Amino acid sequence: MPLTDHQELAAESRGGARLVSAAAGSGKTKVLVERLMRYVDRGADIDQFLVITYTRAAAAELRSRILSALGERIAADPMNRRLRRQTELCCRASIGTIDSICGRFLRENTHLAGISPDYRVIEPDRSDEICARVLDKLLEELYETIEEDAGVRALVDSFGSGDNDDKLSALVLRLYKSLQSHADPDAWLAEQRERLTDAWNDAGDTPWGQYLLSRTRSQAQYWAERIEELRLRLDEPDRDAKIKKAYTNNLDFAGDATRDMARAAALGWDKARLACPDSFPRRGIYKGDDPLAQRIIAVWTGFKDTAAKWQELFANDSDALLRDLAVNTPAVDALLALTQKLGAAFAAEKKRQGVCDFSDQEHLVLKLLTDSSNGLAAALSSRYTEVLVDEYQDVNACQDALFRLLSDNGRKLFMVGDVKQSIYRFRLADPTIFLKKYETWPDIETAEPCEEPGRILLRENFRSRPEVLESANHVFRNIMSRELGELEYDEAAALRPGPGRDFPEGGGAPTEFCILTPPDGGDDEDEAENDERPDKVLHEARYIASRIRRMVDERTPVTEDKTLRPCTYGDFAILLRSNKAVTPRYRAALAEQGIPSVSQQGGGFFRSTEITSLLALLGVIDNPHQDVPLIAVLRSPLFGFTPDELSAIRAADRNSDYYTALCLRAKEDEHCAAFLAELESYREIAPDLSIEALLARICDKAGVFALLAAMPDGAARRENVCQLIEFARQFEQDGYRGVFRFIRWMKQLDEHGKEPRTGALETRNAVQIISIHHSKGLEYPIVFLADTAHKINLQDRNSDVLIHPSLGIGGRVIDSSRGISYPTIALRAISAKLTQESLSEEMRVLYVAMTRPKDRLIITATWKTPEKTLDALRDDLTAPIAPQLLEKSASLSRWIALAALLPDSPIKMRIIPASGESTSETAPPEIEPAEPGECAALSEALTWEYPYRWAEELPSKITASALEGTDADPDAQSIAPEAQRRRLFRRPVFGAKDAPLTGTARGIAVHTVLQFIDYSCVSTPEQVRGEIERLKNAEHITPAQAAAVEPKAICKLFASSIGQRILHADEVWRELRFSLLTGAETVFDAPAGEEVLLQGVADCCIREGDALTVVDYKTDYVTAETLAARASEYAPQIRAYAAALTRLLGKPVREGVLFFLRTGESVSIDCRTKK
Repeated sequence: MPLTDHQELAAESRGGARLVSAAAGSGKTKVLVERLMRYVDRGADIDQFLVITYTRAAAAELRSRILSALGERIAADPMNRRLRRQTELCCRASIGTIDSICGRFLRENTHLAGISPDYRVIEPDRSDEICARVLDKLLEELYETIEEDAGVRALVDSFGSGDNDDKLSALVLRLYKSLQSHADPDAWLAEQRERLTDAWNDAGDTPWGQYLLSRTRSQAQYWAERIEELRLRLDEPDRDAKIKKAYTNNLDFAGDATRDMARAAALGWDKARLACPDSFPRRGIYKGDDPLAQRIIAVWTGFKDTAAKWQELFANDSDALLRDLAVNTPAVDALLALTQKLGAAFAAEKKRQGVCDFSDQEHLVLKLLTDSSNGLAAALSSRYTEVLVDEYQDVNACQDALFRLLSDNGRKLFMVGDVKQSIYRFRLADPTIFLKKYETWPDIETAEPCEEPGRILLRENFRSRPEVLESANHVFRNIMSRELGELEYDEAAALRPGPGRDFPEGGGAPTEFCILTPPDGGDDEDEAENDERPDKVLHEARYIASRIRRMVDERTPVTEDKTLRPCTYGDFAILLRSNKAVTPRYRAALAEQGIPSVSQQGGGFFRSTEITSLLALLGVIDNPHQDVPLIAVLRSPLFGFTPDELSAIRAADRNSDYYTALCLRAKEDEHCAAFLAELESYREIAPDLSIEALLARICDKAGVFALLAAMPDGAARRENVCQLIEFARQFEQDGYRGVFRFIRWMKQLDEHGKEPRTGALETRNAVQIISIHHSKGLEYPIVFLADTAHKINLQDRNSDVLIHPSLGIGGRVIDSSRGISYPTIALRAISAKLTQESLSEEMRVLYVAMTRPKDRLIITATWKTPEKTLDALRDDLTAPIAPQLLEKSASLSRWIALAALLPDSPIKMRIIPASGESTSETAPPEIEPAEPGECAALSEALTWEYPYRWAEELPSKITASALEGTDADPDAQSIAPEAQRRRLFRRPVFGAKDAPLTGTARGIAVHTVLQFIDYSCVSTPEQVRGEIERLKNAEHITPAQAAAVEPKAICKLFASSIGQRILHADEVWRELRFSLLTGAETVFDAPAGEEVLLQGVADCCIREGDALTVVDYKTDYVTAETLAARASEYAPQIRAYAAALTRLLGKPVREGVLFFLRTGESVSIDCRTKK
């Protein structure tokens, strides 16, 4: 097919930088190849070009297409030796990802970069591990200066979590990672620190205030226009006088208020605060049938909701907000300084180890290119005739700077992308880089050379039928705007059918939007926590499965090579918004219909029988004393142990681990003996083989491939095993060794959703279940866009600290005196900005999904009350749909519904009741009247309440530590329902030896030392170090725990008054455990008569004469300001210890002492009477 006029421009235009905005299905890869071929036709060699793609697969496809294009030219001119030479050059041409390109440049110039010539590139997981260790060491050093440095104290108080530094660590790591997209992270940090010193006269002058005022003004103008429209309609001559009387006052008030707010928001913060409406007239009452009434009520309610948000936003005046920023300045400055230190220390550690991560390669190359003294930028730029960048909408600032320096300051840069498909902001992509060029560069109209930069629009779509394009255009013309979507969806952005792309008649259909009702009525679609209810998801999945089965049975036509053929299962794709929990239910629903399916979304590869079995076997080879992997291996198809055999093994030795029981059973069971012999053979050869070779040996000896061939989907399972072996090869190529580390790496890949995408899976005759992100760049004849009622996740916008590339950092003000915290103006602005950007990205995700199908698009959602929801949406409807309404309706299904409700919508909307039948009206059944007295009895029965409901809330047992404000006791596990721990199992030490100790783990280490230390060796730090070494050698503590204990803190304890009392007490009990029944009224606000089991461990109890004192060690960090508050939180725990020990030891506990080891502070608590 010949090129279109715009494709011709893109292939031929020369002279300066070119930005090609290529819409979905517009043939951008074809244009890239054609542009390169035309350079080759004019005498250029293919290796004179630098071509950068987003993925390795895209690079391989592009190289393949270039070779095909060269093959066509060679076939036409077989004697052309220069053309034949290009095929050889193509194989070593610079076509690859930014990571591979930077890696090659860096290895050529390691001497200039100051790194080892044989450096290794490490995976992100390994990089994160090193970074966390470096940060942990920095924090320990930081805490040493906490008494002298007010900034550090502010940092810990504002961003820490009291009993450990996990929250602060996570924040620093998040900030550090976000900086890697910047061209110069240190410069950004310096800019933010300088901004902290700026003096503002008005909160509205700050970058955060400017954004919030602009946003407020936009909201006010929106409501003013809506209200003015209704006011004009209300004044129409034939309008009912009663409705005018009812609502004129409301609309006049709202119109004046919104216009005043719009004007005031342009004048400053305090002006807007004064204009904010704080009281409203009562809404009028209208009992007529004018449909305008419902729209007025909807607008009045929306206006009042927005005004309530304004009242919250403008609750404080400008001076108060600026004071809050000043209060937060020391903490934010310390955070920025710590992050800068982390960057330097992390770089030094990686250099020491001779490693780099992907981000390092980009920044090191950028640093080399910006250094004018080495001339490298000019040398590399002269190497290339042109630099071509694919998927330019997904680059970040660092990468964009690299492209500019490699292309003669951008003059030889050719960029292709579609900002409407920019969906990787979570990977630090910055679509505004593309947008700035798109909105400011002029259109290129001719192919004549032009040195000025320009843009070329590819709008013709060669993928989809007109029905699909029409529905996509309708939706995005009405929902995508600069305010929400970051781009105006105008004629330049709209999709057009490609000339010459003729579809045969009979294969298309209007886009469908099917709204399902859950079988039991379900929960409302607004409730995000119920979006993944199994019955709701499975109901929708079953509907889709039945539709697919029916379409295949009815031989629904699809297009292939300009002709029609009956569809097969391989023609269908189910697109989901990345969600591991949903995919298995869709596969189950398809299996019920006998429909084969494959999933390239999390949960397919790593959950398959063959992969779980082989990974479990590797785990057992590494360490057979692991019950769960061992039983998984025995039950697997590889060895086929039955449940009876597994029970017999367990019965052989009920007290030991399962491997020991298996060895005993093997003495009298041949199946067990054969398994142990095979396992031992693997364990003998494992140390001498690579993991790749070990897996190959297992597959050969166990007959894995023959076994898989006999299973359903045998070809796909075989490919999975081949992919696992490929993973093993990649793992060892990166310089890693060891079965245990390989298993851990595979678990990390699974946790991070890095599932392989294999070619065999893509070609099978099976329905594909795939995330929208993974579907980008792909196409399918028939697409089901499912689970669209899933509410857009904005939970991370509620964090205490938020980071934005342009607005910087925003946090909360901590008021220790009042025990409260509240957001600064910076946090409010960043939260609003990030929300807007997230919703814009979700809109682009929807665009990607709606442009995947070739023939048909069917969208599904499950709502509780479709008719009611649609009526509510109609009341708010405008064309185009206002961003304010889209923000309120934050789910893909509601956005689609709003567009489908507009006049002339090409989308066919259907409501599917739970029965699957058409909705029909039926007469209600006749109901007999109730007998006298029955109503009263029924009412009494229905309103009866259980009188002992308080008892339902009582736990059967409770730990003393659960009575405090936080579960800080490292030795007792809280079992109260509200304090249940999320992590049910401690990570084995051998699996976590390289990880830094958490705050809780350090607390355990300190308590263990205090439990076993010799009191005669606590006078000096040297003596304490000796004791710590003794406890380590005795294996009471690990080396990591030993390193975490600070000898000076132990000395400080025993030099204090309570420490001296411990040393000279008549009797001392350490780690005194207790478990006793006590009245519930002693620990809860409950009536007498109920008992609970109270458990706990007292760190230390001393007897002085006839009186007891209980001592509790705390590793929290406290200040003079927070000491009393923390002691008050721990008081219930201490009094519970006192009551228990009084009963246990038969003597009264008169005093409790809290000793804070980090600061050496102690607090006495009177335990003589319970308060």
